[in-house]
Amino acid sequence: MGEPEDPTAIKAFWDARAKERVSDQEVTHRDVWQRWLEIEMLKRRVRSEDRVLDVGCGTGYTTWSLAPLVSEVIGVDYSDEMVGRARASRAHADTGRPPRFETCDVRALDPAQFGTFDVAITERCLINLSTWTEQQAALDRLASVLRPGGRLLFVEGSSRGRDALNDFRERVGLSRMAPVWHNLDFDTATLLPFLERNFEVEEDLGFGTYDFISRVVHPLLVAPAEPAYDSHANEVAARLALVSQEYRELSRVLFLVLRRRGRQGS
Repeated sequence: MGEPEDPTAIKAFWDARAKERVSDQEVTHRDVWQRWLEIEMLKRRVRSEDRVLDVGCGTGYTTWSLAPLVSEVIGVDYSDEMVGRARASRAHADTGRPPRFETCDVRALDPAQFGTFDVAITERCLINLSTWTEQQAALDRLASVLRPGGRLLFVEGSSRGRDALNDFRERVGLSRMAPVWHNLDFDTATLLPFLERNFEVEEDLGFGTYDFISRVVHPLLVAPAEPAYDSHANEVAARLALVSQEYRELSRVLFLVLRRRGRQGS
């Protein structure tokens, strides 16, 4: 695992990003069809009775999307600017019970703050921590706010998937995708054994179909032009990926459904 930049620079990046005049859907990730795919996958894994914590909620786009489907949802983020924008958002104001948004760092989560939850979500949140040590601490904190049997919906970057996708792109004449300076992707060989202390893996999924089409087929079809994130090709890719687990080795995303063990280390 490589190490991204200084953590203060990462937080400053997200504070500044929250002020940009882009849609709530695009603030934390410009690939709008990947966002759609992530949210649709999450929607299928929450229940009406769930109390949900959306960690690293950004502008609250996912939080608002899940609100009509669950009993309660709280969104937290370490960026005051993101939380302020989330509170001001009314893009999904017809959701019934609105989400609650609070400023909180994932590394400081504690049941004393907001209680315990049936579901916690990290959607490209933990990859913004600067070291594997910090990521481990954050995973322990997430476990602490889940009731026994509760679920962590883990949607984070995969270092192996990104490397495999870049290797494939090179073989077909495409350039390697540049590293994202503020992301520290997870290596499953290190991650999965660590997760065993608190969690059981219920589902191990990926977005390989989406990455194969959006990052290989689409660029080849439009070359030398640059592919557009909001293209019809990416929409088709996302809809196929919602029902397909092909090309798993090319997935830039780890989508894990993790069930909290009954007690620490059990």
